[in-house]
Amino acid sequence: MTKDDIRLYVTIDKRLYRDAILYQLLLEENIDLVGESATGVDTLEQLPTVRPTVLIIEEALQDNDGLTIAEVALSNHPALSVLLLVERPVSPARLAIYLESGIKTVVAKTQSVQELIRSLHYIRNGQVYVDADSCQAPATATSPDLEAFNALSAREREVARLMADRVAFKTIADRLGVSYKTVHSYKDRIFIKMGFERQPDLMLFMKRFRNNLDS
Repeated sequence: MTKDDIRLYVTIDKRLYRDAILYQLLLEENIDLVGESATGVDTLEQLPTVRPTVLIIEEALQDNDGLTIAEVALSNHPALSVLLLVERPVSPARLAIYLESGIKTVVAKTQSVQELIRSLHYIRNGQVYVDADSCQAPATATSPDLEAFNALSAREREVARLMADRVAFKTIADRLGVSYKTVHSYKDRIFIKMGFERQPDLMLFMKRFRNNLDS
């Protein structure tokens, strides 16, 4: 294995989509697939054994969000280069959260396979890669809606509900089995994705959301 070779691990929920990507990636001579899974739990269990150099992970997984799994993986394997697959281009503020967590690049599913391959080769030696097509300008100010809430990961929605119920961060951390710092990270992501500035914004939205469900 040379410094240009990639030991690749792929975490994508849907098998059909995962296969379609792998069929393209494995045409590249210097990419060696060392593992794959559909869940974050399986990924974390297999990484120590297969020792990939690059992880492609989907943001929206069934058992957790890809960002959280990537953060845990990086804490255990700091040399790992992570490419995060997102549904659509993200705002600069949201991209900053991803990069601060240690992720090397973000690729939207609306982009081409060629862009995925280009990003993959760029980060193989630990470099950060930011492409303009992976970002979008901040949207004009509008009221957060149900679509924005549903775009949160399952864990982020759970944290949002607990925060809206005024549950203390330490209690949330204990209840979910995560650290106090992780809960703060969830809060930051929720506020960025929903366009909130303060916790009362979240509380008001959740009150209206629940009222709509009850009506």
